[in-house]
Amino acid sequence: MTNSSRILFIGVFDKSKRSTNTSQLLSFKRLGHDVVGYNYRQKALEIGNEARDNHLIETVHNGNFDLVIYSKCNQVSESVFLEINKISKTCLWFMDPLLSYDNEMREKTALVDYFCCDKYNVLLEAKKINKNTTQICEGYDETVDKPYVLEKEYDVSFIGNIYGNREEIMKNINHNVNLFSNVYGSEHAKIVSKSWINLNFCTSEGASDRVYKIMAAGGFLLTNDWEGRAKNFVENEDLVIFKDTNDLNNKIESCLKNKMLLNKIAESGKRKVSQFNRINWAKKVINYCYDK
Repeated sequence: MTNSSRILFIGVFDKSKRSTNTSQLLSFKRLGHDVVGYNYRQKALEIGNEARDNHLIETVHNGNFDLVIYSKCNQVSESVFLEINKISKTCLWFMDPLLSYDNEMREKTALVDYFCCDKYNVLLEAKKINKNTTQICEGYDETVDKPYVLEKEYDVSFIGNIYGNREEIMKNINHNVNLFSNVYGSEHAKIVSKSWINLNFCTSEGASDRVYKIMAAGGFLLTNDWEGRAKNFVENEDLVIFKDTNDLNNKIESCLKNKMLLNKIAESGKRKVSQFNRINWAKKVINYCYDK
């Protein structure tokens, strides 16, 4: 699909780019599409859910859109999906793990022309509901997730929140780990650039965008494994994988003794992850909706 399309992108947008929808919208625009962003949560705060839903339908009726893309859009009425589907081609983008793929999302999966998701296990479930379903990696924003030439300050760092089994793992790590929470955009990339080892903890739900952001910023990634990883990244070539806490401690110790190897693996990971930038995400969504 190379021609410009008029798209209504219904999501959550902000000026600080903390919301991935913001960079996704900009990526559609960079590809030459005429994109209108509709902040469904903000509009509901302003006028209420019911009035927001009516306004959404009116917006599509009057907008002459070729494609309407919903980003999750929880609490948007199913009647909105039904009505808009009569007017325009529709796609539901779902980035969250299977745990969040609840009855509301499953029902909405059946109400759109196309369904795109980030997680492999969501893909397996959604295919049972909508045959026009595909997995597209959310990836990273190449305008902010990039390397910075900065002096290394941290042996080991983790960017994110500690919850679930992460707390227990952290307690059993022998080496000091520098923790950073509520860090976004270029600040995230700068911490990665200052760290010799960047930790990541996947769940059974799959990899978060942290994986892609770290590798894109040229960081060395030490992570547990996730389903589907081997299709895209080679262990000990693009990243290093730990199996349990003992293995994690051993690999932290051995990796810090061979920093030339860390740089080599980080560079390989940066090259490999480039296919998952936000522009390619936008291209894949558009191509799937028009070429399917």
